[in-house]
Amino acid sequence: MQALLLGANPAASRFGAWTTPVVNRPWIEHLVSRGREQGVLELVVAVGQQDGPELMGLLGDGSRFGMRVAYLTGWESFGTAGTIKVAEPLLRDRFAVFHPAAIHAFRLDEAMAFHAGRDALATLCLTPSGRDSPYGIAKVGSEGDVLSLVPEPSPQNAPSNLLNSGVYMMSKSALSHIPEGRHVSLENETFPLLIGNGSKISGYIPDTYCMMATSPESYAQLHWDLLDRKLPLSISGTEMNEQGIWIGKGAVIGKGVLLVPPVVIGAYAKIGDKAIVGPYSVIGSHSSIGQGARISKTIVPARSVVADSSRISEHAYGSGVSVAEATL
Repeated sequence: MQALLLGANPAASRFGAWTTPVVNRPWIEHLVSRGREQGVLELVVAVGQQDGPELMGLLGDGSRFGMRVAYLTGWESFGTAGTIKVAEPLLRDRFAVFHPAAIHAFRLDEAMAFHAGRDALATLCLTPSGRDSPYGIAKVGSEGDVLSLVPEPSPQNAPSNLLNSGVYMMSKSALSHIPEGRHVSLENETFPLLIGNGSKISGYIPDTYCMMATSPESYAQLHWDLLDRKLPLSISGTEMNEQGIWIGKGAVIGKGVLLVPPVVIGAYAKIGDKAIVGPYSVIGSHSSIGQGARISKTIVPARSVVADSSRISEHAYGSGVSVAEATL
């Protein structure tokens, strides 16, 4: 299988990016690891400037993930469909397309088999979970075809509860409907055009996890779901006696520390004496938690510093934020 990565919306929050950490590991690493297990052997990266350099550093040529990675360079921002059109020479007859905001556990091999079996131009992976999607809400008919895709409808005008995840299976023949050399949106232009002209656009609704990580609240919730084992992604570190306490390599736990599960301590993090961490907390790698600090229901980004005796609860900080500064 071949997959194409699209870039984050420049106007999107910092949570909806390929490099957004999910339990101390960039989301893209979770995706490619699971993708490789499901038969994704080739990746085309077309993300522009926002994530490009960091993604190249993370993925390289793909060899450490057991796949090939090609980078689309020297192109302008042509929108989601326009970017796929630019990538057309690199694409196979069928390929998967990913937006970064959806954190999911889709079986890509099953989704592609569904798409091929229906002989559709495109198949949208849909989910009834969550409250909104940056990629629109779909209405699906009794035969499984997508009847409409409405971008950002008001609650009273939503055609259904089926959120478009931004994960698609596509046939290359669909690209003949995308004009060249201008900005074109898949969700606002191409898919509505194909639906309107009677082309087969299918809706795939797997019974599996999907969350749109576009806000602090949704970003936090996906972590709590993961710690509750509702989201089957790997958690870095060693779980202590299957008790929901994960401790990363080189982490230093001080005297009298209480770790309340579920909790994740990142690699080389330092937890000061008599600190209480958890429940539902993720401490980023190389972070330092001060003596006597109390942290619960909080995601602390990598390389953060929490002052002695701090009290932090119910916060989801983006990467690069100093927690000590944020709480003073």
